Amino acid sequence: MNGWLSFIISSILFGLGLAVDAFLISLAGGVNEPNAKRGKILASALVFALFQLAAPLIGRLCVRTVAERFLFFKECLSGIALAVLLFLGIKMLVEGLRQSKSKDEEKPKSGIGALLLSAAVSSVDALSMGFTIAEYSLWTAVAGAGIIAAITFIAYTAGFFIGRKFGTRLADKAMVIGGILFIVMALEVFIRGF
Repeated sequence: MNGWLSFIISSILFGLGLAVDAFLISLAGGVNEPNAKRGKILASALVFALFQLAAPLIGRLCVRTVAERFLFFKECLSGIALAVLLFLGIKMLVEGLRQSKSKDEEKPKSGIGALLLSAAVSSVDALSMGFTIAEYSLWTAVAGAGIIAAITFIAYTAGFFIGRKFGTRLADKAMVIGGILFIVMALEVFIRGF
C-alpha cells in the first residue's frame, strides 16, 4: 500500500506541475472569452487532458524502446529523470519570476487549430515525463497518465472560470508553484537514490 500511496502522490504532483501551462492558457481564455459556453470550455479541457494523457505514454514508449536497444541507457534512467525534473522545475520557476516582472499580456488566438496547437505545445513537458515513468508497468503508467489528465482537465476548467472572474493576476504565481513542484519531485528522485 505504501508503494501505491507514493505512486498516487507522485502522479498528483506530476499532474499539478504539468497542468500549469493548461491552467495559464485557460486563464487567458477566460479573460478573452468571458461569454464562452460551458460545453466549449469542457471540450477544450478534454482536448488538453487527452494530450496530457497521451504524451507521457508516448514518452515512456520511446524511452523503453531505446532502453531495450541500449542497456547502458536503461541504467541511466533515474539520472535522466532527475535532470529532466530539475530542468523543467528551474525553467518554470525562472519563467514565472520573469512574468511577474513584465506584465505584457497578449491576446491568445482562438479556434480549433489554435486549441490543438496550444494543447500539443503544453504537452511537450508531459512527453519528457516518459523518462520518469519508464520503469512503471504499462498499467501503472496508464494510471499515472490518467491522474495527470484528470488534473489537467480540472485545472483547465478552473482556470477558465478564474480567468473570467479575476483576470490573469495569478499567472506568474502558478508558474512559480509549478516549478517548485518539479524541483521537489527531482529531490524525491535524488533522495530515493538513482
